[in-house]
Amino acid sequence: MGPEDDTLAQNLVAPESVDNPDREWTKGEEQPRGCRDAWAAILFYAQFIGIAVVAGWLGVPAVTRQLDDSDQQASTNGWNNVDYSGMMYLVMASSACAFVVSGISLGIMSCCPKILIQLSLLTSLAVALAVCIWSFMYGSIIGGVFGAIFFLLSLCYAWAVWRRIPFAAANLQTGLTAVKKNAFIFILAYMFVALTFGYACLWMTALVGVFDSENSIDEKGNVSTDEIEWLYFFLLLLALFWSEQVFQNTMHAIVAGVVSTWWFVPEEASCCCSKAIWGSTIRATTTSFGSICFGSLLVAIIQTIRSMVEAARNDDDVEGCAAFLLCLVDCCLACLEGILEYFNKFAYIYVGMYGYSYLEAGKNVMTLFKQKGWTVIINDDLISNTLSLFNLVVGALVGAFGLAMYEANPEWLASIDDQTAAQGAAFGFPFLIGIVVSAVMFSVVDSSVNTVIVCFAEGPAEFEENHPELSSQMREAWRKVYPAECGF
Repeated sequence: MGPEDDTLAQNLVAPESVDNPDREWTKGEEQPRGCRDAWAAILFYAQFIGIAVVAGWLGVPAVTRQLDDSDQQASTNGWNNVDYSGMMYLVMASSACAFVVSGISLGIMSCCPKILIQLSLLTSLAVALAVCIWSFMYGSIIGGVFGAIFFLLSLCYAWAVWRRIPFAAANLQTGLTAVKKNAFIFILAYMFVALTFGYACLWMTALVGVFDSENSIDEKGNVSTDEIEWLYFFLLLLALFWSEQVFQNTMHAIVAGVVSTWWFVPEEASCCCSKAIWGSTIRATTTSFGSICFGSLLVAIIQTIRSMVEAARNDDDVEGCAAFLLCLVDCCLACLEGILEYFNKFAYIYVGMYGYSYLEAGKNVMTLFKQKGWTVIINDDLISNTLSLFNLVVGALVGAFGLAMYEANPEWLASIDDQTAAQGAAFGFPFLIGIVVSAVMFSVVDSSVNTVIVCFAEGPAEFEENHPELSSQMREAWRKVYPAECGF
């Protein structure tokens, strides 16, 4: 390593000297093989088995009875004669279109990431200004004032972060390159979505079984929560939120492992089905699975309590001071949930990269934010806004495709008598499909970009050695962000 590389490592491992003059950086280390936070994994498997047992014991008989009653009612009302094949054609065509458009969008992001980040920032300003003007035009003074305040705050934010856009664009470019080199990771993400959907079906079956056993379902199939034991409801919600968090965070840790391998050992992560993908998947689902379950459980507990609070707020008997207190508790829980989810996002990067336990990964996250907190937060916000904008664009394009398919094949939705409703369905269903398909793909990109931020702090010299062209882009962007403090 030459003098320039020594200077590079010195400045990039501990960046933002102007914000953090007294700091020490401890680089992460690969952890010895072994299960971490195993108790959380055992507890998660226990709840999974419990849900499966309840679904089989109580849920399947209850669902069978409900389906038999529904079939009789459908036969009586003539609903069995409705043809849904056209809707299925529309869904399949829209799904194919969503995958194609999402893939094209990744290519567009790679070509001009800086312009897209700038565009997303300007779009948020335009939306805030439009809301302000619209509110004043329709006589909503309070809405207009809040819209003006939001616009001014957005304008100040845009002015403050504009110079950081080149560095965020370089991060996005690097993250896209890493995941496109290991393209099978996108397929793996959709497999986790399918797993989540399967668990949701299992959970719904268990829920119906519990409600039925508590006599909470009447003869017409209407559900009432008045008769159900709230402890059962709490445990069911906890299981659902926990499982959803575990599936999501496991995929996030896998992406972190793949991207970090591409960063430090590129020969193991440079093909579609690379060794890094399988290695990261095995580690995230075995030795590091307990750490993922631990952090996910904390978020799930908050989400469950918040859901119970919201249910209490919707009770007509709750009013006055009690309603105010519940609203305050709900607000505090929402803030706590957001902070913990943001913290976990970076904790699982360390879990995926090095195999840390959850608490050890948390210590590294705290060090990361002490060293370069504003760079992490602003980069994440800029890139997340860009991905969100693209998500809406993909949804709109797929929705337009679905509407065009309906205009070309109106018989597909012939069962819908009202033409306006048919057009709404032809746009709405494909729009949702586009949103879901692109959201899964962009979540992989988001995880990759966040991993790049951590890797840039952990090993800039290795990045220069293994990926000199991308490293040059990020170094140049860093010079633009910190021209006086850069030092290289």
